Amino acid sequence: MQIDRPIAIAVTLFIILLLLFFLVVPKYNAFKDLQVKLGEEKAEFDAKYEYFSAITKTYYDIQSRQDSIKKIDDALPTDSNLGRLVYFFQKKAEASGIIVKSLFLSKSPASNSESVKDVKEMSFSFNLVGSYASLENFIISLEKSSRIFEVSKISFSSASSAVLEAPSEESAQFQSQDIYSFSLEVKTYTY
Repeated sequence: MQIDRPIAIAVTLFIILLLLFFLVVPKYNAFKDLQVKLGEEKAEFDAKYEYFSAITKTYYDIQSRQDSIKKIDDALPTDSNLGRLVYFFQKKAEASGIIVKSLFLSKSPASNSESVKDVKEMSFSFNLVGSYASLENFIISLEKSSRIFEVSKISFSSASSAVLEAPSEESAQFQSQDIYSFSLEVKTYTY
């Protein structure tokens, strides 16, 4: 039996078309779907890469500015360590040539349980004895410190009785300068 050549070609083409339709087209569609999925995954990877690159850059930027951050932490500490503050005030007063007669904590830090990020204010009242120049030096030393201090109130009066209260070694020093009794209110902040 002999098959007619045009019919054989038509049947072969039809079988090839069927094979293409049932075998190749589904694989081609699966390939296209995989290409789309690969594109989406690549875009997601690129976005994550950019995000983590930005985080890494920010991290190294923060690490390079560690000194500035430490200064900010010193200016606004997280704890209200009163012992360190009192010691700091005494040392600065001594270095300025002024005597601290008394120091009072006027307001304790307000505890706010709603938000830890709120800045809390502490006020100190000082009774000081010394010259005007020593008070000026004391205030300048507070101003130059890394911690934030705000002098909110200053009052002074003649200290004729304060000279009598001063130790005898220092009274010779006070006699050469005008001595005053100062009342000073200083605010500082914590968070």
